[in-house]
Amino acid sequence: MIAGVRPLSDQVAPASPASPVQVRVLGPDWAGPSPNDLRRLFRGRRLTPARRQRLANSGRVVAQCSGRLVGIAAYERVDREIRVHEFGIDQASPAPVEEIAGTLLDALEVACLAGGGSRLVLLPRAAVAETLLRRRGFSTIAQGCAGSWFEKIFPC
Repeated sequence: MIAGVRPLSDQVAPASPASPVQVRVLGPDWAGPSPNDLRRLFRGRRLTPARRQRLANSGRVVAQCSGRLVGIAAYERVDREIRVHEFGIDQASPAPVEEIAGTLLDALEVACLAGGGSRLVLLPRAAVAETLLRRRGFSTIAQGCAGSWFEKIFPC
């Protein structure tokens, strides 16, 4: 053995810092985000009463950072797929926006697979940064004036 060099098996990998973003999957029985939370999460976008009702009646994945709601994704299960119709992120959160989005997408993928799903679809209002989605294995399934839809297929 060379002096000062230890085998890889003896080296301890540095602990990665714990993510400050925590995620939970919630059903329609959750009281839902407050009106102030909705304004923060969907800043610059109008949530009509119909969209608010659909959000309230959907399954939801929420992300929190230091006890504050920083992200929400609302979805519906249809056959073997999950369709995400709302995706809101607090742009002023102390956690990076990409980290929040990634955490929500991770939870949606787990929810899809755990429920026997094989396809995760992000509808146009739920589409987050295209580069982030492509890096995570999503592909565009339609483009046009209504916006892009993205899907990720999981092998059976």
